[in-house]
Amino acid sequence: MQQLTTLIEQYIIKEKLPKAYLDVALKWFKPLCDSIQLHHNKSNKLGLSSNSPYFIGVNGCQGSGKSTLSGLMSHLFTTYYEKKSIVLSLDDFYYMKAERMNLSQTVHPLLAMRGVPGTHDTQLMSQVFQSLALNQAVDIPTFDKSIDDRAPVSQWQKIISPVDIVIMEGWCWGTQAQEEQALETAVNELEEKHDGDGTWRRYVNSALKNSYTPLYEYMNTWVFLQAPSFDAVYAWRLQQEEKLRQRVGNVSTIMSDEDILIFIQYYQRLTQHTLCTFGNQADFIFTLDNSRNITKSRHNAK
Repeated sequence: MQQLTTLIEQYIIKEKLPKAYLDVALKWFKPLCDSIQLHHNKSNKLGLSSNSPYFIGVNGCQGSGKSTLSGLMSHLFTTYYEKKSIVLSLDDFYYMKAERMNLSQTVHPLLAMRGVPGTHDTQLMSQVFQSLALNQAVDIPTFDKSIDDRAPVSQWQKIISPVDIVIMEGWCWGTQAQEEQALETAVNELEEKHDGDGTWRRYVNSALKNSYTPLYEYMNTWVFLQAPSFDAVYAWRLQQEEKLRQRVGNVSTIMSDEDILIFIQYYQRLTQHTLCTFGNQADFIFTLDNSRNITKSRHNAK
C-alpha cells in the first residue's frame, strides 16, 4: 500500500492537485483500476485480445475531472500494474482552424467554434485507433487551445512500440445521437438566435451517429463521471480557464466569464442528453456533486 500511496502522491505533485485527492484516488479510483486490470488479464487469458491494447473510454462534461482521472489511471497502470499505458483526448483531434472555417462557410457558421461532433477529424482518429489496435507505430495529434489550432507535427505524441492500455477521454465520447424529434426545439439562446432552422444541430447529430459511434466499437469498457446537472458546467469551466490562464498567461485566446457563458451553450444539448442516457451504457459510473466530490459509484456488470 505504501508503494501505491507514494505513486499517487507523485502524480498529485506533478499535476498540482490538492492533497485530498489521495483519499479520492484510494477510495474510488484504485478499485476502478483493479477491476479494469482484472478484465484485461482475463481477456488475455481467454485469447480475446489478440495482443491488442485494452481500450478505455472516459466520458465526463467539461470540468468534471476526466482528464485528471485519465492521467491518474495511465500513471497507475504504467507504474503500479506494469502495463504500458497512454492517454488520448478527443480535444486533440479537433480540425485545424482553417478546416473549421471552411465548415462554417459551407455548412453552418456555428461550426467555426471547436467542440461539438463534426469539428473533430474522425478519419484521423480512426487511423490512430487502427494503428494502436494493430500494435503499429503512430503519431497522435496535439491541439493547442492557447492558439485554437493544431500543434505542429513535431509536438505530436509519438508511439513507437505496442501499448497495453489506451485511455480515450472526451466530453461527448460515447454519447449516442439524439432522436430526430429531440432536435426540433432549441435548448438555449444560442440555438434560438443562430440555429433557428436546426441545420447546425442536425449536422452535429448526424456526425455523431455516422462518424463517432462506429469508433466506439474499439472501446472495451466505459467510465462515466456524472455531473449533477448542466448548471455545474459553467462554474467548472471557469476553473478550467483559470488554470489555462495560469499556465500560458493572459493571452487573447483565454476566454472571459461572458465568453465562457456563450461557449458552453454549444455543449448544452449533448451534455444534457449524456447526463440522461450515458449511465445506462457505461460500465463504471461515478456520481458527482456540485463541488465535484464523488458521492457514490456503480459498476454495471456486463
